[in-house]
Amino acid sequence: MRFLTASLAALLILVLATGIMAQESPWSKFRHDRKNTGRTNYTGPATPTFAWDYQANDGIVSSAVIGFDGTIYVGAGWHFNGTLDSCLYAFNPDGSVKWCFKGDDGFFASPALGPDGTLYITGVDGYLYAIEDSVTYGKMRWRTYLEYWFSLSSPALSLDGSTVYAGTPSFYFFSVNALDGTINWQYKTGWCIISSPAVADDGTVYCGTKYHNVWAYDDLLQGPRWNAPTGTFYDGHLVDGSPAIGEDGTIYVGTDPYGAAGMGHLAVPVDTNFWAINPDGSIKWSFETGDGVESSPAIGHDGTLYFGSYDSVFYAVTDNGGSGSLKWSYKTGGPIDGSPTVDGDGTVYIASRDSTLYAFNPDGSIKWTYLLAGATESSPTIDGNGYLYIGDFSGRFHVLGTGAPDVGIEAINLPNLVQPEVTYNPSASVRNYRMGTQTFDLTCVIDTNGSVIYYDMITVSSLSGGQIAQFAPWVIDTELGIDYTVTIEALLPADDNTGNNEQVMTTTSHATQYVCGDANGDLSVNVGDAVFLINYIFSGGAGPEPNESGDANCDGAVNVGDAVYLINFVFNGGAAPCCP
Repeated sequence: MRFLTASLAALLILVLATGIMAQESPWSKFRHDRKNTGRTNYTGPATPTFAWDYQANDGIVSSAVIGFDGTIYVGAGWHFNGTLDSCLYAFNPDGSVKWCFKGDDGFFASPALGPDGTLYITGVDGYLYAIEDSVTYGKMRWRTYLEYWFSLSSPALSLDGSTVYAGTPSFYFFSVNALDGTINWQYKTGWCIISSPAVADDGTVYCGTKYHNVWAYDDLLQGPRWNAPTGTFYDGHLVDGSPAIGEDGTIYVGTDPYGAAGMGHLAVPVDTNFWAINPDGSIKWSFETGDGVESSPAIGHDGTLYFGSYDSVFYAVTDNGGSGSLKWSYKTGGPIDGSPTVDGDGTVYIASRDSTLYAFNPDGSIKWTYLLAGATESSPTIDGNGYLYIGDFSGRFHVLGTGAPDVGIEAINLPNLVQPEVTYNPSASVRNYRMGTQTFDLTCVIDTNGSVIYYDMITVSSLSGGQIAQFAPWVIDTELGIDYTVTIEALLPADDNTGNNEQVMTTTSHATQYVCGDANGDLSVNVGDAVFLINYIFSGGAGPEPNESGDANCDGAVNVGDAVYLINFVFNGGAAPCCP
C-alpha cells in the first residue's frame, strides 16, 4: 500500500517506540545519546592495542555508531563534489565489510540508530536517508531532499523515535517523519546550521547556528521556543559545535570564528568561547579559551566538562553554578575540533589534528597515546566489548582494543570513623563494564600496621551493570584510635584492565565515651564545643537570652565559658553529635 491509514501508522509508531526499543545499542548516534553527553558506562581499551583497521578511499569525519548486533556503521567521503568514497559502511565486529551503501556524494555526518535498527544519516548530497540493514546490503527505506548545498548536521531522534531532526547550511532546521520521510515542519534561522541537535528529557531540541545563537525547538510549536545569542552577527561567536545537556538541564556549547561560509576574512579574535545556558535560554556563564571551540563537549560522570579548542588545548572545566572554572588542561600538537569521549572509568579520549589519539585519566595525566594515520576531527566511539573506533582524514578507520572483559570496584561502603565493639558489614559498589554478564570473585582484606585482622572472599555471579556486594560482618576491636586499611579487589583472570580492580580506604576506630557538654566529641569540654554549637538552638526555644548564637552564658562572646555553662547539658534526644 502506498498510503498508510491513521491507525496503521499509529501502530507502526507504537512498535518503533516500545517493543523493539528493548534492544540496546552501545553507541546509537553522534555523541552517544540524545543529550549528546559523549559518555558511556563501558570502558575503552586499557592500552592502545591494535585490533583491525580499514582503508577507505576518502577521509572519514563521520563518527561510528554501533548496532544492536554489534555491527559498526560509519560514513566516508567528506568533500563537497569530488568525493572519492561515498559509502556508508557496515562492518562486522571482526573487521570484514558487511555492506556499503553508496550515496550520491559522501557522508560527513554520523548516523543515528532508530529503535527498530533503521539508520538515519544526512549526506553531502543534501539528502536525509533512512537505511535498513538487510544483512547483505543496505536497503534505502526513503530519502528526503533537505538541502540545495550539502548537509553536515548529524541527525537526532525524538524521545519516541518517530521524528528525525537535522539542520542544513541553507539556514533551515527540519523535523522529519521517521516512517516515511515526509517533512513535519521546517524553520529558517538566521544563517547556516552545522551543529547537530541534542534532545532533552522533556523533548525540547537544542541546536546551534552560525548566526551566533543556540535555538530551543518544540514540536508542538513547530518551531523555536527561544534562542540564546552568544554574540552579535560576525563577531566571531559562531555556534558550529553541537550542544550537550547536563543532568540539571544546562546546555553546554562552544563557539568559534571560523568557516563563516566564505566570510573567513571577517573572522575576529574572540576570548569567550564556551557557554553554559539555562533551560530557559538565559546565559548561565561563559568561559575563556585561547581560540574558538567547535569541539562538542563531553560531560563526565561527575559533571566535569571536556572539550578541545583551536588553540590546540584540551580543557576540563567544572560548572560551579555561577561560573565555569578550569580543572585542568593539556596542550596538544595541533588544533582540536573533534569531540571527546568519556568511558565508564572516567578515562577521556580525544583526537587532535596532530594525528594523535589521547587517553587521559580523570586527573588530567596521560594514560596512553596512539598515532593515527592522519589528522582528524572524528570522535571516538566505544562499544560494549571495549573496542574504540575512530577515522581520520586519510580514510583510515582505526579499531583498538582486546575484547577482554572488564570488572571493577567503584566504591567501598564503610564509614571513615567506626565505633569500637560495633559490628559493620563491609560492602562495595562493583560494576561489569561490558555488555555480557560476568562472574568473578571479590576479596575484602582489612589490616592494621601490616597485620591482617579480617579476610573474606565472595563470588559475584552473572553481573550485568552494577550492584552492591556484601561481605561478612566485621566487629571492631575495643581499642580506640586504630587506623584500619580496607582493601577490596575484583579477581578475574581474563580482565586486562586492572586499573579499576582495587579500591583502598582508611577507617579509624573512634571514641565511645561520652562527656556531658562535649558537643564536638573530643572527650573534653572546651571552646571547640561552643564553636560547634554556633547555630544550636536550645530545645523549647532559644538559650538564656544569649547576645549572639552560641553565647550560652550571655557574656557577649563565644568562648570557653559557654562550654563550662554547658557542663550539665545533654542534647534533646540523647548524646551530642559525634558521641554515641
